Amino acid sequence: MSKKHVIIIRNAKSYDFGGGERFPVFLGEVLQKNDFYPILVTRHPRLLAFANSRSIKTVKGWWWPNQSWNGPRAVLFPVYFVWQIALFFWYLQLFARVKSDIIHIQSKDDFIAATWAGRVFGNKVIWTDHADLKHIWKNIGIWYKNPVGKLVHWSAQFADTITVISNSELSLISANLNESDPIRNKMKVIYNGVTDVVANYSAKTGKDFTYCVVSRLVTDKGISEVIEAFNRLANEYPDDRLLIIGDGPEAKKFETLAKNNPNIKLLGYQKDPLKYVAKSDVFVHPAYHEGFGISLIEASMFSKPIVATAVGGIVEIITDHKTGLLVKEKDVNSLQDAMKLLRDNEALRNKLGKAARNQYETKFQFDQIVKEKFIPLYKGYKK
Repeated sequence: MSKKHVIIIRNAKSYDFGGGERFPVFLGEVLQKNDFYPILVTRHPRLLAFANSRSIKTVKGWWWPNQSWNGPRAVLFPVYFVWQIALFFWYLQLFARVKSDIIHIQSKDDFIAATWAGRVFGNKVIWTDHADLKHIWKNIGIWYKNPVGKLVHWSAQFADTITVISNSELSLISANLNESDPIRNKMKVIYNGVTDVVANYSAKTGKDFTYCVVSRLVTDKGISEVIEAFNRLANEYPDDRLLIIGDGPEAKKFETLAKNNPNIKLLGYQKDPLKYVAKSDVFVHPAYHEGFGISLIEASMFSKPIVATAVGGIVEIITDHKTGLLVKEKDVNSLQDAMKLLRDNEALRNKLGKAARNQYETKFQFDQIVKEKFIPLYKGYKK
């Protein structure tokens, strides 16, 4: 029996390289182990490089960097529609060439064109939303607003299943839909996860106490707050370190905030951020909002105690004082207090880290998630 060809499609801005961008590669790796033939389609340079480094077949796709078509730009919707027609024909030739069976789409423009093309060939079409649909479908009930969102919504009727990353996201998406909207019946929560790679990394050595942040460098990830909290703690713990891994449009702003403290290292984009997580003492995730937070799962995998904000899907991962510490968003004082509490209490660090690892093993092992949740969708039956 020949392997089923799964076309995985994901696009994003070039500086975005978080859980939503790594997800397709991790998915492809598990699918390869289970007799599928995954092909990743993307225009994202880092994602292409990451997939190639992990032996996932790739195709460089089409993507229009302009993703804003609301407000005054809505008058240009005919131009956007022409773009979608062109993209549709591009996907038609691709699917014919690679003999696709399943189309797994994970980005806005592709929700439209790739879904249409997949249906032409009778493919199974799965959508996975990485915290975008709550924005894409905003105001779709108002006739003169958000024509692109309306087109994505119309295309959703041709998808077999729409998976979302958390119950929080499901609630936010559903708030944009009518109670009788049949799209509601297509939506299914499937948590993200990571494959266990702890054995590939060296454990922490040395006495330097290190906080670690892995995040896109934008204001709403709480980077300013963690820098300020760490600077306050530096008076008491002058040898501690804060590592911030990630890239983003506001990188220069945070470099300026951190420039007077040599123990704050903004390391930029790293091909392998996990090596820094593995050698840290506390993982910090102070986002203002979060659809899920795959970096929290990665920290849990390494048995790291976590400080995170009690927002969005984070509270579906972290239970306060059980699998981590939760603080209020934008609150430097509570963030500082939680970081200090873990700094001073090794027993609590060990307890939270062990509990986080136990939860990871039972709930967030990606190999099991793919086998038990996604593959049944591909095959057309329910687990």
